[in-house]
This record gives sequence, C-alpha cells and structure tokens, in this order.
Amino acid sequence: MTRPKPIRYDRDTWLVMRDDAVVPKAVIRRYTDRGGRDQYLLIRWDLDPSKRRLMAVCPSLERADDLVRYDNNVSHGYWDGPPNSHPSG
Repeated sequence: MTRPKPIRYDRDTWLVMRDDAVVPKAVIRRYTDRGGRDQYLLIRWDLDPSKRRLMAVCPSLERADDLVRYDNNVSHGYWDGPPNSHPSG
C-alpha cells in the first residue's frame, strides 16, 4: 500500500489524509515569498481552529507531504498501515 497523495482543494491548498478517511491530518498551503519562490506551509489540522499548528515551511509540496506521519500508536486492526518512511525507502 502506498501513501495517499495530497488532495488538491484549490489552487494553493492541499489536504493530506492519513489515518482518518474523512478528517485531514494536515493542510499544505502554498505562498510565494518576496524572492518569488514558492513556500509550502504545513499545518497540523484539527477541527478546532485553536488547535491548528504551523509545523514546517518547506520548499516543495512533496517535502511537506513527506513530513506528515501516521498515528502508529493507534491500533487500526490486524494491519496498522504503511510505515512513516517515504515509499521509495
């Protein structure tokens, strides 16, 4: 099983799904810095807006997605899902 790719919500926003099929684990938002470079803000998602946290600023969508982990300490049945490493290694 491979990790799900981020779901594009709009031009500059992606939803990152991991353990829950309905609630995103994180949101990635693209901004352009003063130098004209894209920067991707990785935000830990929570239904309560006061619990959302900026986790990282990344140079690429792929890097931001790589940083989103599964909750391996939560049992999901017989098989606990893919490991927290990148699919290629």
